[in-house]
Amino acid sequence: MNTKRFLQTGAFALAMAFALGACGDDEETTPVPETPGQTEEPEEVYVAPVTKLEAEQTTKANELQVSWTKPGDAAMVEIAWWKDGTEAETAEKENVLYNNTLLVKVSEYGLWHIAATAIDNYGHRSEPTEITATPRETDIPFSWSAMADSCTYVLIEQFMDKQRGTFWSTPNDVSHSSGNIYWQQAHAMDVVVYAYERIKDTDPERAATYERYFQSWYANDANNYNNDPNDPTGFLNDFTDDMCWICLTLLHMTEATGDAQYAETAKQVYDDYIITRAWTDDKGTGLPWKNNNNGRNACTNSPGCLIAAKLHLRYGDQKYLDDAKMLYDYMTTNYPLKDPNDGRVEEPPLTYTQGTFGEACRRLYHITGEAKYMRMAERVIKYAATDGRCLQDGLLRHEGTSMDQSIFKAVYIPYAVNLTLDENAMYDVRTTLKAFIEKNAEALRTHMDRRAWPEMYCDYFWGTTFTSGIASMGAQTSGASLMEGMARLEAAEE
Repeated sequence: MNTKRFLQTGAFALAMAFALGACGDDEETTPVPETPGQTEEPEEVYVAPVTKLEAEQTTKANELQVSWTKPGDAAMVEIAWWKDGTEAETAEKENVLYNNTLLVKVSEYGLWHIAATAIDNYGHRSEPTEITATPRETDIPFSWSAMADSCTYVLIEQFMDKQRGTFWSTPNDVSHSSGNIYWQQAHAMDVVVYAYERIKDTDPERAATYERYFQSWYANDANNYNNDPNDPTGFLNDFTDDMCWICLTLLHMTEATGDAQYAETAKQVYDDYIITRAWTDDKGTGLPWKNNNNGRNACTNSPGCLIAAKLHLRYGDQKYLDDAKMLYDYMTTNYPLKDPNDGRVEEPPLTYTQGTFGEACRRLYHITGEAKYMRMAERVIKYAATDGRCLQDGLLRHEGTSMDQSIFKAVYIPYAVNLTLDENAMYDVRTTLKAFIEKNAEALRTHMDRRAWPEMYCDYFWGTTFTSGIASMGAQTSGASLMEGMARLEAAEE
């Protein structure tokens, strides 16, 4: 402001007021000339309006999940809502600073107006964007199947490259760090396969979409970075365990869809590239972790044992059963399991090997009928659910934030569910596991921020809420695996 001009103008106005006050009321007065610049109009500021305003029903009565896209120059968005037939001036309002979603709880069922106004840092407002929406009249009863739909939807929408059927490590590959994400592809896609099995008879359109993802994933070699020109399968990799995980998912795809090409490829990869790497010494015969490396570990021989058992179940070839027994023997004579009072598959105990070796043993039981295999399955899977080495506040512990560590629980959960549903397992083990899985699922459900939808991410530990930073495909896969597992338990009860 020009202070000097303000003072001059103010003095002039006071003098004129005095002069006018001295005149009689019935005398004509001379109009006061307008001082140049005295009545300048403020410059109008344009704020771009909110776009993509939507309001979706939730499973609850009288709730609307409102979402929008905020313009770049806006500091916040004001959301207002009022019942149809009432005035907009009566609207309830809430300012949202950081999120692009808001869970609106309206007072009663009916048609509601929703308006969104962008506001910049100086308080300038955009023209409001307005829509109408109607919430549900009554609650939809809670179901774990619905929770599974939500978590798997987030996994697909935020982390899948739908053209390739493969998964990024971060939402929409924001970190550009997905080039070597290979073995994790198996477990992320396995969640979608479980979802497919759950909905294929009730939602054929979505099932067909999932089948296209399977085909694209397969055609793009599950993001295999190896690309050996001499490999007709596309799945050859230096790391033996990576191929094992991929083969398990390929077998699961055939089990779910009936399309034999996936299992045939798994069989070829196992025959040509996995079991051919096995070598023997005084410890027995086992699979190496990596090509041209004689180091052997539990995270390779556990899935190797399971593949061999599943190939025997599918093809009936005795050599696969022999391989499975051989790798079982290697595991139980060279790791903590050689102590009959120890349930650790390896040191330190990690959920993914506990679950995988347990499932291999369970499958061997169903092939041979030998009780020792089922007792071993119970021992190692129950260990992860009851021993403090694997727990944090009574839940599966935070195993780490790397793409390897964060996805471990996604491997354990399906196999723990399989044992829980197996009527040949001991009753007390099944009930213990069921209660444990439910406890973890309730914790995750409690700590998912519904207001952040569709960016409703699972945290690394299910006893905390994801609040900031870059979300992890591994953590989301583990959470979605848990919810798909609970949906399977729920369906079995029904």
